[in-house]
Amino acid sequence: MTFESLASIAAVGTGQRSTLPSLGQLSTYLPAADESAPEALAYELLDAAAALAVVRRGTPAPAPGDPTPPAPADTLPEPPVHVVSLLGPLLADDAGAIRHAADRAFVLQEALGLVAAARMRLPYRLLGTALARTDLRSSVRPVLGERGAWLLAQLDGNATSRPAAQAGLRAGQMTEVAAGVPDDETDVWDTGTSEERLAWFRRLRRRDPERARDEALGVWKESPAAFRAELMAAVADTAVASDEPFCEAGLDDRAEGVRVAAAAALSRLPGSAFVARMAARARASIRVDEVDPGGIHRLLRRSVRTLRVTPCDSDDAAVRDGLTARLSSGERLTRLVAAVPPGAWPELCGATAAELVSLQQDEPRWDLAPGLVTAVVRHRDADAANALVTAGIGDVRLVPLLSTEALLTLVAKVPPTLLGAVLEHVPLPWPAELATAVGQQLIGRDGHEVRPEAWALFARGVPLPVAGGWANRLRGLGQPDARTARGLLRDTTSVLTVRAVLYDELRGFLPPQDPRRGGRP
Repeated sequence: MTFESLASIAAVGTGQRSTLPSLGQLSTYLPAADESAPEALAYELLDAAAALAVVRRGTPAPAPGDPTPPAPADTLPEPPVHVVSLLGPLLADDAGAIRHAADRAFVLQEALGLVAAARMRLPYRLLGTALARTDLRSSVRPVLGERGAWLLAQLDGNATSRPAAQAGLRAGQMTEVAAGVPDDETDVWDTGTSEERLAWFRRLRRRDPERARDEALGVWKESPAAFRAELMAAVADTAVASDEPFCEAGLDDRAEGVRVAAAAALSRLPGSAFVARMAARARASIRVDEVDPGGIHRLLRRSVRTLRVTPCDSDDAAVRDGLTARLSSGERLTRLVAAVPPGAWPELCGATAAELVSLQQDEPRWDLAPGLVTAVVRHRDADAANALVTAGIGDVRLVPLLSTEALLTLVAKVPPTLLGAVLEHVPLPWPAELATAVGQQLIGRDGHEVRPEAWALFARGVPLPVAGGWANRLRGLGQPDARTARGLLRDTTSVLTVRAVLYDELRGFLPPQDPRRGGRP
């Protein structure tokens, strides 16, 4: 029965009809009519009209455009139950097993990576919570599964992601949508805030350095000094050979920040004229002399080498290259040494970078280590970094370049109070040997001097295959007397325990080539 047929019957009156048309599916919701009652037909008409009104008002109008197809079926399995029970509170950021938010965020990122590597997906009941965590979108995408990807496409309303989800894109195949404005959207460069323009410039610089440099040249003259300095700093971080003319011009800029950044950029170009000028000054200022040995050295036929340093003068050419008279002699020496590639020293003075910090000097003694470390970091010279640590230089800027052996040397020498400053520069996860060395310091007699951040880094840096073993070892220490120590021990043990449980549950599903797959100690 339709609304039109009911309206026509009502217009002529039920007295003109002995029966009503078939009510169809509406009859399921209507009371049985009393056929003996004279008003039965009228009541039946009123009931049908009321039911049809509910149906009409409760049926939404057809949505414009193409209808949304149903979600595809999932093909990937869910993680083990124990993993799901831990993922729920972590996704909700509940302070359950792990007390600190930063620790929960780290463990959650690691857990999602394990689930993705195991070719599994989040269960349906966690999809809402997971999709609400926009801060974790890149980590969540690979574990959404086909239905989760479909749901994300509906939430985003993204015309490009919708067909991919409708086609049943597999978990792990979803490409991450870059956050922010696309690199080719030049409106940001023309009309955005300074922060937005700089972010756009840095992204473009990583993708197309020459085009980014051309964009900077186009706005250079009318840009304020602070903005020009930021642009030049971004160029320095990604310097390429074709930047040399631009950076040479930056040495004459009226803003000191631009001049300093331009010198840093040119220092990263070993073949630049700037490096050649600084190398010539270094050759004249730093030399290694062999002196007449005496006593035991003569008997052993060993020569004695001495480092002699003569700070360079600040003439006009040196001032243009950043060696200004306003700097002290030591500061000018540091800038000069920092501009020379570490591998150039044997040719310049007959000694390596590590030997320069070890050779004896006459008074006054000059410290070359700050400049050498800066140069090593700029050129990412791992060999020189390891040699400097062996020579006794413990600058934390060297840490990302160090081998495991050099890291162990540094950790053994650094005071307990500075251990955290070293560890925060070590990429995660740590080598097992480093975890052992750090763990022994934490539970050793000087462990009370280690700052809290070192404990937190240890809890995250221990490799997954040995996390459970370290959790048991810390648990076996008992309860320290000091309240702070008890809290650090409890928090570290909790993080290690959760990481170990997640790993143990998923280890058997990881591909053989996955570096996280391995045996327990």
